[in-house]
Amino acid sequence: MSAPNLTRKFIVMLGDGATPTETFAFPCGANARSVTLKNNLGEDVVLDCDDPLGAPAAIQRFLESQDTTLSISGRVAKGDSLAMWRTWADGGSEKNIRIMFDEAAVDGGGYYTVPAFLETLEWGSEGKSSATFTAAIMGSGPRVWTDAI
Repeated sequence: MSAPNLTRKFIVMLGDGATPTETFAFPCGANARSVTLKNNLGEDVVLDCDDPLGAPAAIQRFLESQDTTLSISGRVAKGDSLAMWRTWADGGSEKNIRIMFDEAAVDGGGYYTVPAFLETLEWGSEGKSSATFTAAIMGSGPRVWTDAI
């Protein structure tokens, strides 16, 4: 058995909203990130056509919608990063997010782009330690995958 070739090139970047060419950047100070891609299923209970009252009904499931949620946390960086988080939290605006596996296409690399809202932003610190942040980000539209070049 051979060991898997693991990736360490997983990053979440935030868009600046510029047109026609949007720039995506890593939120300075971020250390941990996680992404959940969710398929929301609907279901129908279908009776057996030959024995509708005797045979157990079958459950048929189908895709109703998809959702994307992200969590980013780390240390609060002064300057542009702090201003960006504060502005996004206060403004309640939608921002494009890039979820990237920075690998070659042959290795599965590429990225999702998804519009999203900042759901929660928590700042904290303890004693004299540096300030921390945790951000929960909720997708607000379809996620689109782009293969690496």
